[in-house]
Amino acid sequence: MKVERMARGKSATVTVGADPTVSVIVPLYNKARLVGRTLDSILAQTFEDFEVIVVDDGSTDGGGEFVAAAYPQVTVVRQANAGPGAARNRGLAMSRGQFVTFLDADDEWSPELLETAVETLLRRPECGAFTAAFALEPKGVNRWEELGFEEGPWTLSPAASRREVFDCLFAFCQVTAVYRRSVAVAAGGYHEDRCTYGEDVPFWLRILLRHPIYRHPRVLGAYNIGDSELGLKARVAAPIEPVLTAPEIVRDACPAELRGVLELWLAKHACRAAFVQLSLRNARAAAELVRRFPAMRRLGLEYLKLRLRLALASL
Repeated sequence: MKVERMARGKSATVTVGADPTVSVIVPLYNKARLVGRTLDSILAQTFEDFEVIVVDDGSTDGGGEFVAAAYPQVTVVRQANAGPGAARNRGLAMSRGQFVTFLDADDEWSPELLETAVETLLRRPECGAFTAAFALEPKGVNRWEELGFEEGPWTLSPAASRREVFDCLFAFCQVTAVYRRSVAVAAGGYHEDRCTYGEDVPFWLRILLRHPIYRHPRVLGAYNIGDSELGLKARVAAPIEPVLTAPEIVRDACPAELRGVLELWLAKHACRAAFVQLSLRNARAAAELVRRFPAMRRLGLEYLKLRLRLALASL
């Protein structure tokens, strides 16, 4: 059954009762000022057979109460603050759709995103996920255009070029990724442990290691970096991501034929992180990354530059 409500002056149709085709999960933490914009973009979708689950992760600004009052067609569930990964996993456990997607409470969709994703995933049953280009706001930067991603299914394989391996995760973003629910559940959901930076990377890697994904080059979402306060703070502090502190969370899911590819990706990611740690004068953390990921030696000149920077830092 479908019910039509008014969402902040807009007509919005959301499926209730019978299982929907898509479950849209919105983790919310202290974004009362912004979440309305996000929900309006969801409720403006041209595809209408979906449910919306907002997981209020212990907000102290009344965000959950605002959503419950202003958007009666949205399911709101509250929990003690446990981090974005735990909030997304709570929504995933509650979801009923054939497909699931996660949209942060400060980002937005183009009206055609769900329609495009569902049509594509129904047409390409071999693909575990759909993802599309997105604009990095407020400057409107399109990384996909810079990286030259083409439309169609893409598979991480031993034959992939180094550039394809290094850039593969740039195709993913919470803003535009839509997953088969079975694939998201099998991937184990998001990293928790109260992690607020990089909690999505192990989830995406486990999917890429097991499934083709469909890449769509049209910009179908906006990632509002300027409003992502938590993300900006995390980047300033530059914590080391869980995929680097506990790489077994992806190594254990890696097929044998892709182990070399994964180790190369981990080495590149660790090398980037080590340079960041050196810029913050944390040579000990940088040296530990070099020790933990010996495949960095395969990076050639970049590895040599890192070792030189480490040597200079020790003087």
